[in-house]
Amino acid sequence: MKSLKYWLLVLGILSCFGCSSSIHEDNRGCSFICDSIQYRIEFMSAGCVRILSYPEGDTLVTKRLVVDVEKPTFTDYKWEETEQAFVFCTHELLVSFDKSDEAFTFRETSTGKLLLKEKDRRKARNFKRSEVGGEQCLEVTQRFIPTDEEAIYGLGQYQNGIMNYRGKSVLLLQANMDIVNPFLISTNGYGILWDNYSSTKFEDTSEGYSFISEVGDASDYYFVYGKNMDEVVAGYRELTGDVPMFGKWVYGFWQSKERYKSFDELKAVVKEYRRRGIPLDNIVQDWEYWGDKPHWNSLTFNPVHFDNPRQVIDELHQQDNVHFMLSVWPGFGPETSVYHSLDSIGALFDEPTWAGYKVFDAYNPAARTIFWQYLKKGLYDMGVDAWWMDATEPSFRDGFTQLKQEERTKSAGKTYLGSFHRYLNTYSLEMLKDFYRRLRAESKQKRVFILTRSAFASQQHYGTAVWSGDVSASWENMHKQLIAGLNLSMSGIPYWTSDTGGFFVTERDAQYPDGLKSNDYKELYSRWFQFSAFTPIFRAHGTNVPREVWQFGEKGTSFYDNQVKYINLRYRLLPYIYSMSHQVTADHYTLLRGLAMDFTADTRTFDVDNAYMFGTSFLVRPVFHSQSEEKNVTVYLPEHEGRYWYDFWTGEAFNGGKEYVQANIPDVLPLYIKAGSILPLAEAKQYAMEYPDRELELRIYGGADASFLWYEDEGDSYRYEEGVCSQVPMEWKEEERTLIIGMRDGSYPGMPERVKMYVRLYLPDGTVLENKESVYTGEEMKIKF
Repeated sequence: MKSLKYWLLVLGILSCFGCSSSIHEDNRGCSFICDSIQYRIEFMSAGCVRILSYPEGDTLVTKRLVVDVEKPTFTDYKWEETEQAFVFCTHELLVSFDKSDEAFTFRETSTGKLLLKEKDRRKARNFKRSEVGGEQCLEVTQRFIPTDEEAIYGLGQYQNGIMNYRGKSVLLLQANMDIVNPFLISTNGYGILWDNYSSTKFEDTSEGYSFISEVGDASDYYFVYGKNMDEVVAGYRELTGDVPMFGKWVYGFWQSKERYKSFDELKAVVKEYRRRGIPLDNIVQDWEYWGDKPHWNSLTFNPVHFDNPRQVIDELHQQDNVHFMLSVWPGFGPETSVYHSLDSIGALFDEPTWAGYKVFDAYNPAARTIFWQYLKKGLYDMGVDAWWMDATEPSFRDGFTQLKQEERTKSAGKTYLGSFHRYLNTYSLEMLKDFYRRLRAESKQKRVFILTRSAFASQQHYGTAVWSGDVSASWENMHKQLIAGLNLSMSGIPYWTSDTGGFFVTERDAQYPDGLKSNDYKELYSRWFQFSAFTPIFRAHGTNVPREVWQFGEKGTSFYDNQVKYINLRYRLLPYIYSMSHQVTADHYTLLRGLAMDFTADTRTFDVDNAYMFGTSFLVRPVFHSQSEEKNVTVYLPEHEGRYWYDFWTGEAFNGGKEYVQANIPDVLPLYIKAGSILPLAEAKQYAMEYPDRELELRIYGGADASFLWYEDEGDSYRYEEGVCSQVPMEWKEEERTLIIGMRDGSYPGMPERVKMYVRLYLPDGTVLENKESVYTGEEMKIKF
């Protein structure tokens, strides 16, 4: 690391004039005052620093909900004060504050590379006194100047069709189809976590980008450095919380619709999947299992159509080998017991809702305890496996647009912590943080899985996945879901899904009034289904039309066969997907990836919004137009060190750095494998944990060295946290044409001692070489071609 004195000389800040104020250092960081603004610098790691600033004499009011206030800070840094600047330095990050400009600059310590700077000439921050929601507060503006070349992503999930936010703006505000995570990530090697929970506008113009928050008490942000975008995401997760593993069953197929009207109907659907031999892991019961609207979300099953829930769920587990997910809401009908218990402590908001229920104050710890007590007795103890926490924006009325959602939520008034204006975007976080902790305390045998419609920074730590809300069926909306999902994933929340085929089909702004009578809709559904098979959570759901595979035709028809084809492919890919999910937990990996994450050196990828990486190997190019509108599909294959890309279906190799055109074939999702990949495939099982993998097909895509870590465990339980798992390193040496399957590390109950390996080597000239059968016993073995 270059010395601090060296950087003071390079930056020319040893002896210049400017405002002067002494640094005060304590056990968490440093603070100083400049021009009546109190500044505080806290390093959270060598590459992450918190910059806090607010008017001198003010008191911080907002309870910080994202980063643990007791999280230890990083103390291995140096600082220096000169006449012109304050300079702070770790072995990774150099942070300087210009006293004259009153602005921070962030540089890479090893090279001096400029990462980001705040706006200069005393325009970096602005605090405007205001009164909002009956509280005295500040409207806070924070401005930055990025480099000209960088692209920026993240900030959550929005239905605006924007991939790269350079030159764009977005309102950071929860709604039915919008999810806030105020973490921005740049191709220039940094991220910004804006720690504010109120309505916030992000805007990038020719003068730079800014965050403008309606309610705050400070400008409070974390600057996260990384040598690449994966390191930046890792820094965000180290700051806000890692991602626990889901059960292996989560990565299988989910059957859902709005809604099954009885246990008999639901059970019949499961048995039909089993009869037809179509793989299935999860069946979902949507709302109204509780009965009528006055009993909304009673946290019990209505016995008229949902009798003997414990017995039925046991049957689903033991006879049909499926997991059962249930829809739960944060609001309660007036004739439910939980309503009266919450009302007795004043923990229900009076703001009217579209179904007559009242939303509870999830910021109130006593209310969360009441909610849990009723849920545990009425639902958890019945054997429910997974939790669909719907409408956690929370939903009052008119939640389909951000401004109406904001209006209705604010009119609900005060939360336990303060005004909804101040804590507008964090309802879901507070509700599910508590819920996850209670579920974890109940069982070490069953991994928590929560699906929800809203999220905020750090929510990835609490066993949650999100879906993109009640979107309508159209080709345009399908395309928007990819862009929305990529930006959410790149903001650090890795598990995302959408309603395959759109939630609405015949109403709102959906384009298919004839529903399943329309082959045009079936074509859209088929293409969306292919796309969904290559998202972290693969699920069918929606209203207006049923979503079971056979509703689209019978075996032998194109729409039926298309779905079965991609369900089977999904199950074949489970060793790959589950191993990638382990990397999400162990190494802060991101499964759903904008191309800029892996190919930052290829600037043509910065604005690609129609293709993405699914894990380390797959480039996926969903088809976003009907065959009648688009006879051919164009795909850009990025430049990379291995040079080539292989068509997954044909094995044909293509040079990177070029755009290619291929025919729009209805049952072919354009899939390309990066040269220098090892891809494990298993048999297509009827459910993910039907039996352990005793046979694997290993595909080697030549052109470069490759590696893969094959991870397996019991498929459920938290014993993986204690090392109850197996990890098998695989390495392909291109020059030697040798595959090395390394020694197995670890074991788990039921692990097969012997695994048959069928190895295929794909070469750029079109040659495919095969090693028919090798048996792996846990010891290192080499296969040479």
